[in-house]
Amino acid sequence: MKKFLLFLSLISFQLGYSQSLPFDFESAASNPSFVDFDGGAVSIVANPLSAGVNTSSSVARMVRNGGAIWAGSKVVLASNLSFAVLTKITMKVYTTAPVGTVVKMKLEGAGGPSVEVDAFTSVSGAWETLEWIFAGTPNYLNEIAFMFDFGNVGNGSASSTFYFDDVAQVQGPTAPTLVSLPIDFESGFANTDFLNFSGAITSIVANPVKSGINTSDTVAELIRYGGDIWAGSKILLNSELDFSTMWHISMKVYTTAPVGTRVKLQLEEPTGMESLDVLTTVSGAWETLTWNFYGQPSNTFNRIAFLFDFGNVGDGTANSTFLFDDIEQFVGPAPAPPVPAAMPIDFESSVQTSDFINQFGAYTTIVSNPAPTGINTSATVAEFLKSGGQVWARSLLQLTNYLDFSNLSAITMKVYTDAPVGSTLKLKVESTTSGAANEKDVVTTVSGAWATYTWDFAGDPPVYNVITFMYGYGVVGNASPTSTFYIDDIIQTNANGTVGLEDLKSTDQLKAFPNPAKDYFTISADSEIIQRISLYDLMGNQVLEDKPNSNTTTLNVAHLPRGLYVAVVRTPAGENRVKLLID
Repeated sequence: MKKFLLFLSLISFQLGYSQSLPFDFESAASNPSFVDFDGGAVSIVANPLSAGVNTSSSVARMVRNGGAIWAGSKVVLASNLSFAVLTKITMKVYTTAPVGTVVKMKLEGAGGPSVEVDAFTSVSGAWETLEWIFAGTPNYLNEIAFMFDFGNVGNGSASSTFYFDDVAQVQGPTAPTLVSLPIDFESGFANTDFLNFSGAITSIVANPVKSGINTSDTVAELIRYGGDIWAGSKILLNSELDFSTMWHISMKVYTTAPVGTRVKLQLEEPTGMESLDVLTTVSGAWETLTWNFYGQPSNTFNRIAFLFDFGNVGDGTANSTFLFDDIEQFVGPAPAPPVPAAMPIDFESSVQTSDFINQFGAYTTIVSNPAPTGINTSATVAEFLKSGGQVWARSLLQLTNYLDFSNLSAITMKVYTDAPVGSTLKLKVESTTSGAANEKDVVTTVSGAWATYTWDFAGDPPVYNVITFMYGYGVVGNASPTSTFYIDDIIQTNANGTVGLEDLKSTDQLKAFPNPAKDYFTISADSEIIQRISLYDLMGNQVLEDKPNSNTTTLNVAHLPRGLYVAVVRTPAGENRVKLLID
């Protein structure tokens, strides 16, 4: 019984010591009980600089020393925070850390998923007031976590020391009204229902271009002024989106920005998000853009964010101005199911854009080779583009057969990117049946040129039938050239980059004549189209390649030494070989 009473007294002590905002740290009653975590340590100290916006006597000090990049400290409040009226939290901060240091404020609690907002210091060596806007946050959170210099590990120095004071909840932007689709902006929608972020301003205006597919009276106008490449605006929904049957969202858009401007539609929920990009196809006219969210879970997402011209910083001009209207959800066709691809893969004919499964902000398409020079002059390649999302944005390609690494232990491919030298190219092999997976990293050695890279999977079992591309791994993509990777000629090789000839299949359908020959071989494949011929010497080194796209072709081998060679011939029916003797 005594132990039980002691337990109750401890609970009472903790709840008594928890309190409501504001905190000014001037007395024991206004000093909350901090719970430090992962390398953050908070104490109450004398104000080290009683000047400027803060002349109080006592402040809180956090020193970050080791631990994790999210080191910090939290306070448990006596009741849940309500942002129905007071939609902003402000706090005075002093540090000698560099300008632009991230100060993350995270609201947590047992009632629902957490919410976090970042602020950035604008001075060093002086007090300033930072603010965090939580308009629209539900009333189920009662903990505040303070994370200074989020993203870096502290070292206990002055740059890892942060003083803060006067944490208060104050009047901020009007809390938005929760809305539902469809939205036509004709009535019942106010400017305050938009939550603008990172340099975008959205308002309801008279339609300045009543023409074409949109002659409605009022529309929404989003103008991007500076800020970040992800500047945009969001709306809050009064219920979660149901994608069980209606997985398409459409919206009318008008802009004079160039054709091909990226428009990102981002669905959000308290613990995550999913986004899709589409590109404008006209300039100076209304068009209807459609995003296909097939496969997304239902009753999860309750916010929609609009990010126009994602990847660029707006300048307030006409090219940074976007009108949009008539946002609706509708029934539409499901995307074509991906067709498994056969190795090797050269993207000339067999693999289509729809065969890639894109996740977490990656978009892979089949495009014309942007740099047909050096080691790769082929016509078409795959473009892997990272546009927001996660640092592990990825695209998956399913294979027709399981990868057998017993003899051909590695995968090679040609890659072109303008990303800096040393960028991580993560290649992952996975199984659709067992869930087995393995991943290997290489780093780029050139920028602005094609290069061949090798991933060695020696010793892995033959259980993988999916290749997953995660290029630029570790960095959130911004849809720029440095977030774009072109891929071509994916083949299975030995770890030294050579093909194992013992694993190639022979066929009676291939004919080569004359054989032996001195200067030229003519190779035919009966009624099959020869997509590619790769010629290898007996050491397994590739010495010649041709992409005839016909059922007969001639190889010029006059420059090659005498000896026995193997031609690996790729047709729509598969890959086979024929032995050639140069006399």
